[in-house]
Amino acid sequence: MQAWNEAQLERQKLRHKQFEQFKGFVFWLGGWVGSGRSGIFFFISAMLASATFAGVSIINLPTNLSCPDPKSLCYLVYQMRFNNKSVILPQQTKDIIAEYERNKNKPKRRK
Repeated sequence: MQAWNEAQLERQKLRHKQFEQFKGFVFWLGGWVGSGRSGIFFFISAMLASATFAGVSIINLPTNLSCPDPKSLCYLVYQMRFNNKSVILPQQTKDIIAEYERNKNKPKRRK
């Protein structure tokens, strides 16, 4: 029984030593990130990552997008979207309006 208690005590000391080493590393890392060029590099990297995420989200957020001219910024956004089928290009506008007019006059089917 005493050997068991001694082993438990040794494990507890080892865990405390490992915790102290980890705590020292965390404080060192915090000091490194918050100082000089490393802090500036970390801040700029975080800002670039968040700006990229925001840009991708904003580009893909609208469900439908209509581009008036192929030379517009909208057309560039069209090429960067994940789902290009939800973008209406100038050459598709007439086809969509014609299909709408055809379907508007048809009687609705009851299910």
